[in-house]
Amino acid sequence: MTAPQPAEAVGIDVGATKTAAVRLTADGEVSARARCATPRRTADDLVAAIAGLVARVGGERVAAVGVGLPGMVDARTGALAFAPGLEFARAPLRELIEEAVRLPVVTDNDANAAAWAEYRLGAGRGHDHLVLVTLGTGLGCGVVVGGRLLHGAHGFAAEASHLTVEPGGPLCECGRLGCWGEAASGAAIGRRGRQEAAARPASPLARLLGEGGPDAGAVVTEAASGGDEQARAILDRVGTLTGVGLAALANVFDPAVMIVGGGPVAAGDLLLAPARAEFARRLYAPGDRPPVPVLAARFAGDAGAIGAALLAIDCRR
Repeated sequence: MTAPQPAEAVGIDVGATKTAAVRLTADGEVSARARCATPRRTADDLVAAIAGLVARVGGERVAAVGVGLPGMVDARTGALAFAPGLEFARAPLRELIEEAVRLPVVTDNDANAAAWAEYRLGAGRGHDHLVLVTLGTGLGCGVVVGGRLLHGAHGFAAEASHLTVEPGGPLCECGRLGCWGEAASGAAIGRRGRQEAAARPASPLARLLGEGGPDAGAVVTEAASGGDEQARAILDRVGTLTGVGLAALANVFDPAVMIVGGGPVAAGDLLLAPARAEFARRLYAPGDRPPVPVLAARFAGDAGAIGAALLAIDCRR
């Protein structure tokens, strides 16, 4: 009699513009991928899109589905409580997705899912205490304490995007000035690039932004990697503000490692060196504690989906 095959899971990462899916083996290998544009108007549209992705990448060994959502997820019910990038209000998404896919479903915040991927298989492997910060359309954060994701009383923990790191800085969607997510995200890099281009319309950076696509942050990051001084100055500033927030989180949570993910990390030390320098300046009593390295995430665009799949697999064990 042959032994049963280990269960696989589908992981879904719902982003502001696109939703990505992977099928993950029990060994953590991605065996299929798919993506689609994110429907943002209604919960039913989003659920239908997720079900379609599960059908595209799924297989007979898929035993569960994990979904990372871009907002606050109720830890008790799996419902989406709030998501600034979606146009619909609170919705019982775990329940609706389970009805659509006919499989057990785990829902969590997308940054929590990415943190779980880094904890289980990525840059945080071997450490039971870590903080992950992702720089994307906004700024996400996930915290692992004692080998478990930190959810808080309701599931809304680690909303670090709204730490104030730049007093008097740009206006956040929450109505306050200088929030970390507005000052030091991938979108912030793009916004700062457009501001520099408007101030110096004849500059090489302005030309590149005029020729580039809609993701201005990616254009600025690529320009910085190519040696553009304006772009490098932007990454230096964003890296410094990243370090401000990282130090605040390290002082609160005492992690073994800090991990930074998201598209801008492709610039390497142009972003991470100023982040590490500011982190070291602001970390409390650095000489009286073990070193806390600031690492680049292992996983890039797949992090949220891989982490969501791992959460689905781990919840079945």
